[in-house]
Amino acid sequence: MEYTIDDHRECIGCGKDGFILRGYEKNRDGSLTAKIEMDKRTEGWVGLPHGGFGMGAIMELASGLSNYPDDPKSIFPLRADFRMGGTAVALGDVVTVSAERKEGGAVGLIKKEGVDLPYISGDISFVTEDAKEREAFEAYLPSNFSSLENRLIPLPYYTDCFVCGAERREPGLKRKFHLFDDQKESDGKTVVSLVGFEEEDSETFFHFRKGEFVHPIALLALGDETTGWGGFFIAKNGGVSVRLSYNFYRDIRLGEKVVFFGRGVRMKGDISKRLLFWAAGGAAAVDENGAFETVLTTSGQWFGLSALTDQMHIHLIPEEYKTRAFEMANS
Repeated sequence: MEYTIDDHRECIGCGKDGFILRGYEKNRDGSLTAKIEMDKRTEGWVGLPHGGFGMGAIMELASGLSNYPDDPKSIFPLRADFRMGGTAVALGDVVTVSAERKEGGAVGLIKKEGVDLPYISGDISFVTEDAKEREAFEAYLPSNFSSLENRLIPLPYYTDCFVCGAERREPGLKRKFHLFDDQKESDGKTVVSLVGFEEEDSETFFHFRKGEFVHPIALLALGDETTGWGGFFIAKNGGVSVRLSYNFYRDIRLGEKVVFFGRGVRMKGDISKRLLFWAAGGAAAVDENGAFETVLTTSGQWFGLSALTDQMHIHLIPEEYKTRAFEMANS
């Protein structure tokens, strides 16, 4: 039997527009399940669904569980850990998403039809955080938004990606990424993406909403992408997410100005054999004086793939930005 998640009529995830799902099945044990076709609107890498879509589906179902708190004080900080890559999923595949209660949170799985090994697994904990990740993020967070002005170097983008696709016909975030030209930095390159600074954002990023707040799918996907771009500048290669962790500190209001940051942490191995790289970042809201407030932190591990690096060379646009990005990664 299909249900609609209570009080989500204005939710882009499961409301009448149902970008993620149109409903779900409520099981006798209280768990929830839903089927989703990974169609063109979910695309990240060419031909592959974006991990943010799957993570957002798990969080959508988790918010419909009977133990999900109504009071933000009983939710935040919220910790979400995801593991990917057990089973490969491509556009056109049908997956089953499930979520069930655990003490103080929820766990979720996404499985491809006919395959038992999960595509994504998620673990969500209420009123939990990794304070060290927040400390690491705020250690390099600029003192004020004015520090970024006139120092952002544009990075290339895709045409159809859910996060950065500039020519998507389906709804998408349509984010742009920049390298922060901070000549004082000696310990890494920082990637930046801006939200809420353009009127068009109301039809793109803020289209993905849950009532008066940004839907987690937008935050998860942009956090993943920005942090992954940061990792690119140490790995010099594209990669697929293996693990991603998030600390959410509050809801983000529609129209709020927010800056996402990402930077590489370390790498291991070589693309000719086995390459792993780690990156971290976060997002900070900007007040009227340009001061930052941490609202989200991210960290993750990626598996480098030469096929994805080749794809970047072929599909990223414009050519000038793409050439410059690879040159900066290798400098």
